[in-house]
Amino acid sequence: MESVKRIKFSFNKPVGYMYLYDRSDEIKKLSESESAFLLGPLGIGKTSLLKSYLEHKMCNALWINGERIRNFNSFVNSLKREYSKLLKNRLAKSAGQFSELNAPLLEIESYKEGKSDRYTFLNNFLDYLAFISDQKICLVIDDFTEIRKIGPAFLDISRAIYKVLKKRKISILLASSELGYAREILEKKDLPFKKVFSVLTLKPFGLEVSFDFLSKGLEDYGVSCPKKYIGDSYYVSEGFPLWLSLIGLRMLEGKCAPEGIYTDKRAQLFWVERLTKLSVKEKYMLRLIAKGESYRLAGPHSRRVLNSLIRRGYIIKNKQEVIVDPVLQYLLKMELI
Repeated sequence: MESVKRIKFSFNKPVGYMYLYDRSDEIKKLSESESAFLLGPLGIGKTSLLKSYLEHKMCNALWINGERIRNFNSFVNSLKREYSKLLKNRLAKSAGQFSELNAPLLEIESYKEGKSDRYTFLNNFLDYLAFISDQKICLVIDDFTEIRKIGPAFLDISRAIYKVLKKRKISILLASSELGYAREILEKKDLPFKKVFSVLTLKPFGLEVSFDFLSKGLEDYGVSCPKKYIGDSYYVSEGFPLWLSLIGLRMLEGKCAPEGIYTDKRAQLFWVERLTKLSVKEKYMLRLIAKGESYRLAGPHSRRVLNSLIRRGYIIKNKQEVIVDPVLQYLLKMELI
């Protein structure tokens, strides 16, 4: 991208617009669509793309992390916290528009758990946001499909989002690594998200882009590694920005061999933490698939367990079942985690 001044190797932390690498086409598509649903596996750079887009468009964001939502009340509290921050930053510049700016916050404070209608409340809140005239506001929900865990309230959230987007009043950006669940939501006949969202699926970097990313990053830091190691990094990472960045960080530490990420505690801890969310049967099936064995060895209900892993974005099924993430595949195969 033309705006990149320096490549930043950042492991498991999103980078901003200045450091976003080779995603100019995606930024352009987001700019054209206003409201979009980003799909892609863990570590592909969805959060960095969202953050960069908001900086590029100078959009005031209400950022909700779906992974942290435990119930509808926590969703409301997240909205309140995010809007309060926005309000605090804007009131000094909009002294004559206090009523307009304060209306969404008053709507949040009027919500009473168990007494207020969830859908009506959220629909009113989003409508108030849309009528704030002096600024562009974007509602961002990262890990959107994770909110499904809160049950029926997830449908209320989805319905309100769908309704406000049909009016084209506000910019809403969603992201999910649970590819199966996300596609089910997009295809729902009674709530067709695909009609109001532009769907953008992020792909890994190719061989050339991966090589350039590492080469230019090392050059920026005045560090060199053999070209063979830089080239081999693509085959270890399969172009996932998360793993390329970790390889880059290790190269800055003087550890040029890309295969070293398999024994790197940062990579292992990344997956150990995420696997705790899976059931015992799901983890067992992942190990079977990583070793090239049949998923049916997982025992009764193996098909149901497989479908759950596909919906959650851990596995894709072509001619056979394949683990999406190359590093997770290797760690499980070699029993490193």
